[in-house]
Amino acid sequence: MPELWEATHARLDHYHGIATKQAETSFRNAQLAMAAGFVLLVLFAGIALWASTTAAAIVAGGLGAVSAALAGYIAQTFIRSQETAATHLRSYFDQPLELSRYLAAERLVADGDLSREQRGEILSALVQAMVACPPPPQAPPNVVVASVPGQQRL
Repeated sequence: MPELWEATHARLDHYHGIATKQAETSFRNAQLAMAAGFVLLVLFAGIALWASTTAAAIVAGGLGAVSAALAGYIAQTFIRSQETAATHLRSYFDQPLELSRYLAAERLVADGDLSREQRGEILSALVQAMVACPPPPQAPPNVVVASVPGQQRL
């Protein structure tokens, strides 16, 4: 059992490292994309202000708007990736709570005054719950997942 415990913790630590690195990388890339979009917007706005013709000003302004929109889209993609990684990290930290629930259920069954048949049924249900696929990670309570008329997305 100690070897299994160590192997499980090593895998969990490895997974935690991967998810943390992905979250950090995605967040950094989102910040870089937002900064690049802002710099391009300011640059093209400056070019539009100092343009010698109206046509050049319109083109520069249009390019600034398009580059800012593209940078915003790219940043949003990285932010979603970071949110996904954060959700996986929450799952990582929920694992000890899940294990403690199973251990508490096991203790209740062991200490309960149950017949052999009742104990067998409960243990069977407990084992089935343990090997079943875990429920999908839940979004934080302040995030609106579905679009509802009259409700804003956060």
